[in-house]
Amino acid sequence: MILAFNTSLADLHIGLFSDMAEPLAEYHHKPTENDRGIHDALLAQKTSDLLKELSASAKDISRITFINGPGSFTGLRIGLAFAKGMAFGLNIVGGSLSPPAISLFPLLAHEVLLQKYISEFTILNSQFSIIYPGYEKDSVYMSLANDPKNIRYIKISELEKMNITEIISPMEVRLKNIICHIIPISLRTMAEMSLDDQLPTIDISSLEPFYGTDFKTGK
Repeated sequence: MILAFNTSLADLHIGLFSDMAEPLAEYHHKPTENDRGIHDALLAQKTSDLLKELSASAKDISRITFINGPGSFTGLRIGLAFAKGMAFGLNIVGGSLSPPAISLFPLLAHEVLLQKYISEFTILNSQFSIIYPGYEKDSVYMSLANDPKNIRYIKISELEKMNITEIISPMEVRLKNIICHIIPISLRTMAEMSLDDQLPTIDISSLEPFYGTDFKTGK
């Protein structure tokens, strides 16, 4: 079974999928303005609830995939700590580490958005860019579609000045003279990507979140 979740923004998204990435159960929570600390309060509990809904247990999970950046400093750390905790806990048998029972697959938001876009539209060119909400409301994380790992943190006002024709975006952003395709982060796409045998093996102990460009706005 595959566990996929996204704690990178204010919303919380959790899903359980079969070993072939078929959806089994999902939980989505959009906080109100007064909600605080929802990831800390809900991530473990709602994952447990989804497992119970399927009459399953954490031992049935063989893969965990999650958005490891960019995004909220606190949200990313909570998500990573949860993934690491499950992996370490379920890999310990009789007081010592056993061969890995759970594999971790951290993903960048921009990689998932690009994969989802390609699966839906099939056509892509170098004039596309990908944006993801920044930690400040007037800023975004941006990458070129042909280089989704090279992410910059920029002001929306600066983005509007750039020579971009189309944007792949999960946000309802209105930009002058730019066509926006609203593509949300897909838990199923994350689960499917975790099946890629080309993904590198992750050293759990040294894994850290990707926060973006040092929390500074670049041009």
